Amino acid sequence: MTNGVFPARAGSRLGVALLPSKTGVPGVFQEVAELLEREGFLVAAPDMPWSRSRYLDATLEAALEEIAVTLQALQAKGAPLVVLGGHSMGAVAALAYAAARGGVAGLIMSAPGHFPDYPGFHRDLGDSLARALKMVKTGRGHETGQFLDRIMGRISLRAIKARVYVSFFSPEGPMAPGRNAARLSPDIPVLCLLGSNDPLSPRAREHVLARLPFNPLSRVLTITGEHMEVPGAAQGEILAWLKTLPQ
Repeated sequence: MTNGVFPARAGSRLGVALLPSKTGVPGVFQEVAELLEREGFLVAAPDMPWSRSRYLDATLEAALEEIAVTLQALQAKGAPLVVLGGHSMGAVAALAYAAARGGVAGLIMSAPGHFPDYPGFHRDLGDSLARALKMVKTGRGHETGQFLDRIMGRISLRAIKARVYVSFFSPEGPMAPGRNAARLSPDIPVLCLLGSNDPLSPRAREHVLARLPFNPLSRVLTITGEHMEVPGAAQGEILAWLKTLPQ
């Protein structure tokens, strides 16, 4: 599978855009994308500002613009209805887009990760966020600093522009999934897939899923596997859920 928009069968009306995980690659959804293509869906798997090849080279606000372009490309190819999905940080970014802009026929959240508005998230990152916020407030947001990051519990030091760091890590910023879940339109159905052996699953249930509005087509499924295994293990469930959506 390569990045971009894949062909759909004649008559397909539903497109699916799949966003990668933090420091991940579009291939995290390869099995899912190939299955959906065979079933006649139009699929896009774009590289994003939090991907391995780009991490973190743009603000979340800029990333939302990139998502909009991806959705528009799907629509131009013949899919007026588009479902937006993502894995881990990609799931949280997909939620941020859907909450802020709407315009999607459904939302797929695979093993949501990255919860900057969750209590305790900044236990190790607080000093870095404070420095980044100060740089932004003093007109130095375009400058690169050395800030702490956490990926699956591992802390590392990364060179990131201050304004980019703030957009992804501030509890008051646009990435905050707890707030975004609460303001998601009830017209948007959600499929949430949680790994049975994913340590982030309880946090996702408590902080995100509990705040989502009710929609009769929404589903929460527990998938056997660890965090990175969820998309491949859930491909059948994803296909089945997509077929429940009005087209």
